[in-house]
Formats: sequence, structure tokens, C-alpha cells
Amino acid sequence: MDINLELYRVFREAAKSGNISKAAERLFVSQSAVSQAVMQLESKIGGKLFDRSVRGVTLTAEGEVLFSRIDDAMTLIENAQAKFAEMKELNAGSIKIGASDTICSLFLLPILKRFNDKHPDIRISVANRTTRESLELLKRAAADIAFVNLPVEDDASLELTPVKAIRDCFVAGGKYARLADETMHLRELENYPFLTLEKASNSRKQLDIFLAGQGIELKPAIELGSLALLSEFAKIGLGVAATIREEVRDMLESGALRELKFHEALPERHIGLARIRHVNLSFAARAFIEEMRA
Repeated sequence: MDINLELYRVFREAAKSGNISKAAERLFVSQSAVSQAVMQLESKIGGKLFDRSVRGVTLTAEGEVLFSRIDDAMTLIENAQAKFAEMKELNAGSIKIGASDTICSLFLLPILKRFNDKHPDIRISVANRTTRESLELLKRAAADIAFVNLPVEDDASLELTPVKAIRDCFVAGGKYARLADETMHLRELENYPFLTLEKASNSRKQLDIFLAGQGIELKPAIELGSLALLSEFAKIGLGVAATIREEVRDMLESGALRELKFHEALPERHIGLARIRHVNLSFAARAFIEEMRA
């Protein structure tokens, strides 16, 4: 049975009003339009819904049963519409983000603060994951968007947008700080303890690919999961650390670490925004991206 939802809306209002003219006023239509809608619904449903009198209309027994169900259903629809409107106005909703701790500290924190200040009713969750794990979250719909270290392997399902340039560098402190006094060749790093991220990191993967292209294979003395720890280890003289310049800017400015200089140029990389291609983002996710671009 195919019945226009508008007929049920008119029926509901007539039942609540107990009067055709009052229902028409509340619906901003004519009395005849309400009467026609009620008669059309009765025709489609195959039975009388109202008893009519000079004082108005009252529900039949069958009309009472239908009204109780329709009233509940219409209330659910109205609540759903109101919730949708709240989400559209960013007064409700949620956003799930995948990102590494380094990306959070280097890039996301100020954006998260601005967004939360503007839209305190949006629930924000951040899953601290490597680039590979963040992309898996996206593919499992466990994250709306992810911020990753580019480049990543081509994947037709992903839309990737560079959002912030970052620069790899090598730093040293303690007894190895003297290495910054002269310009070196990258191959000379083989002579010193090498501190780097674990192999699960995309930053480590890209560094290994670059060095391999130079015919260099560095064997790490220490592998860690945190750039912050690498910086601290380098600061006390445990070796030369591969890191990101933006991560160690304060230590470089204070002199706690020194950046090594090389004849070979290290490639520029980017933090990228990743999302699933052709999947509509929520109002909250779209607003977050706009805040990021502001």
C-alpha cells in the first residue's frame, strides 16, 4: 500500500485538533484541502477514520489504533529531522581521526583546539596510529579522515591531499655535535651510531628508500617509536638521529641539538589528508577540513 506521508501528517493534525478548520490553520492550508486529504487516506486505507459532527471530528476505533501508531512514527521522524538539523548546524555530531603522535604535535593540535572552541558539541576522537594503521582505520570505516606521512603506496580507493610540508634531517648532540661543523656525505653516517624510527613508520620507510637510492644502507643502533625520544637520545650523545626538522626546532634553536649538513639534498615530504574516495563526509568532518584550511 503506497500512501503519501503527507496524508498521514494531515490525518495526525486533524486527530489532535479534533476539528478540520483548526487543523487547516495549523497546517497553513484550506479546510477543503484537509477534508480532501482525510477522505483520500480513508479511501486508500479502506475504512473510516473519523466520525463527523457539527462540533468537529472524533476518531473511530480503527482511527484510534492508526493514530497511536502514526503519532509515534511521526514523532520519530520529527526527532530525526531535528537531529539532522543539529548535525548540519554543528550543534551535534562526531568526527573520528587517525594520526600519529608526531603529526598530532606538529600539525593537528592547534587545529583541534580551534575546532573544539568553535564547535564544543562535536565529539572528537583521535586514534594514535602509524600511517599504515591510520589508512586501515579509514578502509574499515573506523575513521572519517586520517593525517598521514606522504608518500604512500598508490591506492585507488584513497584521496590524498598534501597539507603541510615537512623536512627530514639528521641531528646530533653531546660528543657527536661536532659533526655539524663540516658538510658531510651521507655515506659517512655509516661510521656513527644511527638512531631512527621503527620500521613500521612510514617516515622510516621513506628514509630507507631514499638512502637505498643513494646506495647507502644504514644499520640502526637504536630504533624507537617516537621522534621525541629519538631527539632525547641524540641530545645525550647516543648517536645521530634521523628526525623531522619541525619536531626538533626548539632543540636546534637552544643548541641542545645541532643539524648535520650534507652535500646531498634530502627530499621534502608532506603530511597528507587521507579520505576514502567517493564517500560523503559528515558535516563535522567537512567542517574540520575547512578549519584546517583556514
